[in-house]
Amino acid sequence: MPELREQLANHFGLDDFRPAQREVIEDVLAGRDVLCVMPTGAGKSLCYQLPAVIQGGLTIVVSPLISLMEDQVQQLRDEGIAAALLNSSLSASLQRQVMNELEAGFNGLLYLAPERLFNPSFNLLLQRLEVKTFVIDEAHCISQWGHDFRPEYARLGEIRKQLGNPPTIALTATATDDVRADIIQQLEMPEPRVYITGFDRPNLRYESRTIGKVKEKDGELIHLLRNEPGTGIVYCATRKNVDAVTSLLSANLKDRSIFAYHAGMDTAARTANQEQFMRTPRAIAVATNAFGMGINKPDIRFVFHYNLTGTLEAYYQEAGRAGRDGRPARCMILFSYQDRYTQEFFIDKIGEDTPNANAGVIAERKDHARQKLDLMIRYAQTHRCRRQQILDYFGDEQEISDCGCDICRRGQEPLAEEAASSEPVSDEVILLVRQLLSAIARLRGKFGVGVVAEVLAGAANDKTQRWGFDQLTVYGLLKAHGIKRIIAMLHRLMEAGLARQKDPDGVKFRPVVELTIAGVAVMKGEQLPPQSLVDLIPRKFNAPAKQNYRVVSMDAEADAGALDSASAARFDKLRTLRLQLARDRQLPPYCICHDSTLKLIARIAPGDLRTLERIKGMGPHKIKMYGDVFLKALGNPDSTIVVIPVEDEMPF
Repeated sequence: MPELREQLANHFGLDDFRPAQREVIEDVLAGRDVLCVMPTGAGKSLCYQLPAVIQGGLTIVVSPLISLMEDQVQQLRDEGIAAALLNSSLSASLQRQVMNELEAGFNGLLYLAPERLFNPSFNLLLQRLEVKTFVIDEAHCISQWGHDFRPEYARLGEIRKQLGNPPTIALTATATDDVRADIIQQLEMPEPRVYITGFDRPNLRYESRTIGKVKEKDGELIHLLRNEPGTGIVYCATRKNVDAVTSLLSANLKDRSIFAYHAGMDTAARTANQEQFMRTPRAIAVATNAFGMGINKPDIRFVFHYNLTGTLEAYYQEAGRAGRDGRPARCMILFSYQDRYTQEFFIDKIGEDTPNANAGVIAERKDHARQKLDLMIRYAQTHRCRRQQILDYFGDEQEISDCGCDICRRGQEPLAEEAASSEPVSDEVILLVRQLLSAIARLRGKFGVGVVAEVLAGAANDKTQRWGFDQLTVYGLLKAHGIKRIIAMLHRLMEAGLARQKDPDGVKFRPVVELTIAGVAVMKGEQLPPQSLVDLIPRKFNAPAKQNYRVVSMDAEADAGALDSASAARFDKLRTLRLQLARDRQLPPYCICHDSTLKLIARIAPGDLRTLERIKGMGPHKIKMYGDVFLKALGNPDSTIVVIPVEDEMPF
């Protein structure tokens, strides 16, 4: 079998893996269960798509959004990879066709919403299928402690059992320690490999402004947007606010395209707005949290929150849609105290969609949601580095330096225009982009991505001769790159808004590709390609200098196993104490102390506060808060337990 990097190039036209992708893929191919926590834009999809192609058979992918499924299925089909979806967007005849293909032994990736798995007719078919791999995207939806809990997701453990417990990979960008543990428990994965690639997004500039009066937000938002020329998203907590802010911006920003998006809109209008946002330069989407999950637009330059989110997980995920191209992007919260009441209204409605649920469980979920809301409000009002607080919240022990958040930049010179210091688009890339665009133009919007790639690669086949493609000036122009790589480049052009796919005459999944207005301008040399295409030509592979991800065990006994018996006993005492402190202060345990710090304390067994303060993860603040309590737990008779008032405690 070809080496994995060769398989990656052959099937996806990519040069090399991103951090942890290879290791995750190797585990999936070995039949192991995996929980993969990667930030937005880190390449989670490849972790199951490449194994599905290599090993064959049926891979079921559970995904929450129809638009996300359609995008991924279309891109896979463009690559010549067997992929299908089954959801309510398909006509009854198309749904029957997919069901018949499954009955006949379909080999490929099948994308489903979780609700489909519990549909009686499909569930009967499901029991007859042989599933090679079970994939759960946005896996945080499984956990009742997650920010987007969905009851159907919580039942996926039942489906896994029905399928005979096939190798399972669960993926998410947002999962704290307790959410990760809950995912593993709900899916009953006995010994999963857990990969965490880190939560830091150094190119994002986190900011928050406290607005005294709600009506003052409008003026502040307009002022901010007039100084942000790029594409961006404004998130609102309610549909009513989306409609109001859309009207406000449309009236005051005449030179910008404003698109609304929320679940109360007509489906066709919502889809059309999303598609226009994806291909319109300098566009602004005004949306609820229904917008954005899986949005593959790399050049979003800002994400502004008109209202506060209910959790830091939700904020991290939504803000993370900015800057997927690695270039600087701005993430701003416009915070007012009224936002708290909106989120508390949502919390009070928890459990209404499950009237038969246990009252105690519902009360516990509401209490947990209020704790998370308190943490979110403290984040918005903090006086400490925002990037560091996000990492602390998710249990990422990386230390932040050279941060551009508003807290870290207080008293410094204003930021220079970041675009001026960005790497320029090379002449070589400009020429390549114009060649790709020219090929699309020559085919006049009548053919798909695969045909355009074949023409550029100089493929010799019946289709080429029948349509006279070999007579075009662009025929064979990029034969040095190969079809798969050219397809990957064409998708990059579409992400950058220079080209787009559309279904001719409403036919699903047979799209043609055509130029946009921006694409025509770049092709003619009237404007330069966008900065997001600066790396369109693959660079020579260099091995990473260090591993920038970690593999963790979710088994507490296994974690403690590296300690000797005395240290392990101390570690258990410290964990029990930490849980008690967390409950008393209504904080998640990791806000008290990370496991790694507790292990160091257990190993070293410090006898005084000075020694304890030198341990990584402790510091003057934590010594003041918990120092004497920790020493007392270690059995130091000279320590006195100090009770800290809850209101004096800072969570980060």
